[in-house]
Amino acid sequence: MKFKPNQTLLLILLILSYTNIFSQEEKEKTGSANTEFIDIKKRSDWSFKLAPYAWLAGTSTDVGGEKIRQSFNDLTSLTNFGFQIIAQARYKKWTLSTNLTYAKLGDKFDQGPLIIDFAVDQIILDSKLGYTLIDKIDFGDDIIRGWAMDATIGAIYWANDVTVGVDLNSSLPIPGFPKQINDNQKWVDMVIGANFRIILSKSVLLGLSTNIGGFGIGESSDLYWDFTFVNTFKVSKLLTVTAGYKTFNYKRVDGTGEDELKTNVKTFGPLLGVAFNL
Repeated sequence: MKFKPNQTLLLILLILSYTNIFSQEEKEKTGSANTEFIDIKKRSDWSFKLAPYAWLAGTSTDVGGEKIRQSFNDLTSLTNFGFQIIAQARYKKWTLSTNLTYAKLGDKFDQGPLIIDFAVDQIILDSKLGYTLIDKIDFGDDIIRGWAMDATIGAIYWANDVTVGVDLNSSLPIPGFPKQINDNQKWVDMVIGANFRIILSKSVLLGLSTNIGGFGIGESSDLYWDFTFVNTFKVSKLLTVTAGYKTFNYKRVDGTGEDELKTNVKTFGPLLGVAFNL
C-alpha cells in the first residue's frame, strides 16, 4: 500500500501523538508514587511532629541496700496524674527534639504505728540535637526502601520533688508529730547517641535509638543509658501510630561519708503512641 505525502505526514503525526500520550500515561502510571514522594521530599525541608504516648513501664530500684520492684500496675496505682509527649522539628538534616514526662505520684498507708503520706512530683525533660550522617533512602515506583542514621547530642533534666508526711496512729497529741520531710532531687545528664530509621514501605517504619551519658560529670549520674525500639505505621499524611519497647537505666551516688546513698534505677516496658505530622 502506497501512502500519499499528505497521508504519510498525517500518519507520522498520529504515531507521534499516540506515542506521546502513551508515554505520558506510563509516566503518570509508573511515576505517580515516585513523583509524590519527590514532592514530599522537597516539602520536607521543614517538618514538625507532636506525639503524645503512654509508656506501660515497670521499674527495678536498688537504693541504700534495699531492692524495690514495681510492676506497671503498681506504678499506676500510685500515679494521680501524668502525661508523656514528644515534640520534634526537622530542617533538612538537622533535628531538634524534646521528650517530656510529668508524673504526680502519691499514696497514704499505715506502717506499724505510723501513718505515712507521701507525694512525688517528677519531671524528666530529654532534649536532643541530631544530624543525619547516613541517608540511603531509595524512592521506588511503589515502595520506598532504605535506612538512615542520625547522630545526637543532648541533655536529660531530672527533677523529683518528694514530700513525706509522718504521723502517729493516735488521737493523743505527741511531741514531734506530725512531721514532714522534703527532698528535692535535681540533676542533668549529658548524653550522646544514635537513631536508626529503617523504611520497609510507604507506610511502615522501624526505628531504633540508643543513648549513653552521665559519666559522673558534676551532679550527674555515674552512668546513664537507654534503648528504644518502635514500629511506626502510617495512617495518613498527618497521622502515624507507634508501638514499641523502651528501657533506661541510671546509676548515681548522692551524699558523702555516712550520708552516701547509692541508687540504681532500671525502667522498662512497652509503649504506645500517636504522632501528628506537619
